[in-house]
Amino acid sequence: MATAVHFGAGKIGLGFIGDLLHQSGYHIVFADVVEKTVAQLRKEKQYRLFLIDHDYQERIIDNVDAVSSIQDPDGVVEAMTHADIVTTSVMASNLPKVAPLIAKGLKARLEKHLPKMTVMACENAIMGTDILKKAMLDTGVMTSEQLEQAAVYPNTAVDRVVFDGHHHGQEGIEVGDAYELAIERGKLLDPNSEPIKGAEYVDNLEMYLQRKIYIINCGHAISAYLGQVHGYHTVQEVLHNERLLHQVKAAMAESAAALEAKYHFSKQSLQDYIETMFVKRMTTPGLSDPVTRVGREPIRKLSPNDRIIGPANECESFGLDNQYLLRGAACALLFHNPDDKQAVKMQQFIQTHGIEKAIAQYTKIQPNSAMFEKLLKAYWEAKAKLPANVGNAK
Repeated sequence: MATAVHFGAGKIGLGFIGDLLHQSGYHIVFADVVEKTVAQLRKEKQYRLFLIDHDYQERIIDNVDAVSSIQDPDGVVEAMTHADIVTTSVMASNLPKVAPLIAKGLKARLEKHLPKMTVMACENAIMGTDILKKAMLDTGVMTSEQLEQAAVYPNTAVDRVVFDGHHHGQEGIEVGDAYELAIERGKLLDPNSEPIKGAEYVDNLEMYLQRKIYIINCGHAISAYLGQVHGYHTVQEVLHNERLLHQVKAAMAESAAALEAKYHFSKQSLQDYIETMFVKRMTTPGLSDPVTRVGREPIRKLSPNDRIIGPANECESFGLDNQYLLRGAACALLFHNPDDKQAVKMQQFIQTHGIEKAIAQYTKIQPNSAMFEKLLKAYWEAKAKLPANVGNAK
């Protein structure tokens, strides 16, 4: 039986990538830093998924194991020497943290003269596997030539609704039917192969990555940031407010217009994508997605090529409207969460240096440009609405 090593036993790892790897016939070894999760997977050798669209029917994912990447890094390396594929779902910002261990595993494979394997980062990031590969090279564990000898590195685009769940007296992960896993066909060992069943193998991944990040991730994040400004606690509360739902959909429609201009997606297909992959899924009865979780790491989400500023920049380049995207960015600049390091850092920067320097620092939008002025204006308008119990609002 083929073996997969997956870094990250969180909700995406268990509920999405682990599910597809299981359905593809792999024995899965999860590498994670949470000792409790590792111990439970090692003991039970299985876990449960609850199918949201099927009255939370239970699906058992078995034939799994786990190893601690903190307590037993040698065990992770050893597992990689028996694997055919390595995948990750650790969040893009954590890829540099897992890169040294993955590089050591690949080096061990080379030393044992094992065949090339497939390494894929399944993250909410554009070209996440490229990010991981560069991070591995930066460790100095392997040379560029050795990395090429050890593995192939297809990029992916990922999307699935996953939540913690408790049903039938059991703990597990809630998952929706709809998902997207697009994989770069041209970077596979065999372009005609399907290492993960149920994935879509594409020749131009960038257009699918941007569609997912610039529409779904964009709408999700803006829902959270709008929600906090208006005093809501969950994304679902935001989307059940018709006025705020209109603003979220308007921002996604601006992104869609840029993607239509850039990649020639049909307008109708993008409208359907918004309704099916975002609105329908995010308003599924019973779902509760906290704005503090969805909005976490605002610095990353405000970066020039990410989910809000990225499509706003594309709109600007095509001469398209981006007012709702910039309103979303303004709300992101107001995001407060004392448990999120990036949110704390950003608010401290704003307090110390002012909002103008913060916009330039985090979005890289040029000061005094029309886009900069629109965002600044939107920031002050949103700040005036911020509830007094959020951060230091006055």
